[in-house]
Amino acid sequence: MLIIVGSRREGNCYNLAKKLKEKFDQERINCEIITPGNQKIHLCTGCMDCDKNGVCDFTDDMRENINKISKEEIIMFITPTRWNLLSGDLKIFMDRLNPLYARKGLKNKKMIAVSIGARPKQLYSTEAAISSLTSFAESAGMNVILKKEFNNCLNAYDILSQEDEINNFFNEINKLTI
Repeated sequence: MLIIVGSRREGNCYNLAKKLKEKFDQERINCEIITPGNQKIHLCTGCMDCDKNGVCDFTDDMRENINKISKEEIIMFITPTRWNLLSGDLKIFMDRLNPLYARKGLKNKKMIAVSIGARPKQLYSTEAAISSLTSFAESAGMNVILKKEFNNCLNAYDILSQEDEINNFFNEINKLTI
């Protein structure tokens, strides 16, 4: 499993990913975390060369990321909710997956979509971020196998106080992936 963390801070998204990775490691399930915001990733210029040849013209960390994604069956995207949407870092990452999309390399891969909000759900929606991730998956031919929203995570470690929710989420993932 590959976990893509949409925040460059070591806050709630990273802490959730790290906690899940620990659980996967205990179950001997291979898992890796990628944090695009901490990598060298150029903005897509929309040149569309990758539509023709399935390869991006840029030489940056996305080459390795695309290689890893092409080998994985399950990809989890974890995004903080920013203005009720997914993070800019994650959007840039998704844009740069176009070489895989162009050669149908995302088709039938399984996606787990996770959104983390700072406020209670009724005050600050995590649904729009989930909707963006789901829309991306549908366009790419991926299968969204699980969606999860965490709320009330304003401070960097608030997610860790939701241990029961994290455990339930992990158990749901385990049921779907075994």
